[in-house]
Amino acid sequence: MALRRIRDDRKLTLDEVRKKMDWSLSKLVRIEAGAVSISQNDLKALLQLYGVNDPAEREELLDLARRSRQHHWAGEYRDITTPSYMEFLGYEDDAVRITQYSPIVIPGLLQNQEYASEIIKKTAVDDDDATINRLALLRKARQDRFFSASRASHGRFIIPDTVLAELTGTESAARQRVHLVELAANPRVHLFVLNTAKAPKRILASLSLHEFQSEVDPDIVYISGIPDLDGALVEGGRVNRYKSIIDKLLAHCHDEDASLSILRERGT
Repeated sequence: MALRRIRDDRKLTLDEVRKKMDWSLSKLVRIEAGAVSISQNDLKALLQLYGVNDPAEREELLDLARRSRQHHWAGEYRDITTPSYMEFLGYEDDAVRITQYSPIVIPGLLQNQEYASEIIKKTAVDDDDATINRLALLRKARQDRFFSASRASHGRFIIPDTVLAELTGTESAARQRVHLVELAANPRVHLFVLNTAKAPKRILASLSLHEFQSEVDPDIVYISGIPDLDGALVEGGRVNRYKSIIDKLLAHCHDEDASLSILRERGT
């Protein structure tokens, strides 16, 4: 709120500031709302842009930023995640609807703890058991927040039939299949099984579309799973391109009832 007040005092619009800072509009909106924390370097640059030169005022704002980072619900995991992923968590918290597609694994919000640990072990850069365990705990914390009774957000999840086909042969896989069936009973969860043979193209990246209620807060897409790309946020007009891709994927999915039947068949 303090940063919004300062911006208003300087008679600067959100768009003017985000252009000067080379930030996404969503990032700036969330920083002002206190939904995501701001780094010391980013805050110093912002205060310079606003012409805040009083040492006492600058130190007060920097101290608030330090405490905000410490008290963020995922703050304890900053050492094992990337800045872009921490930003992604802020978007996930605020979205009224999330649409996720993953080409090779069950989306993280739908993974049970056992499956999540197995996937993290296979994909984590750090092989340290303690780090792998903390990453699994972070994933569980994300799920707890998303499925909290206090949240009204909905999730659409596109699961390729090729991914479901791999959930066979082990008790662990069977438990994950049953977990999907149980989640499908939640009215806020919409599961769609993708017929990959009929899909127009194979999308190799994981996509997460975040849609927000406020008109001033534009929708964003988070892309991950691409080699040499440490998670990328897409904003502005480019978001429509990815919405179109998601719509095409959904057009080649079984509807919810048919998808649930497939999940039940594979869960038996």
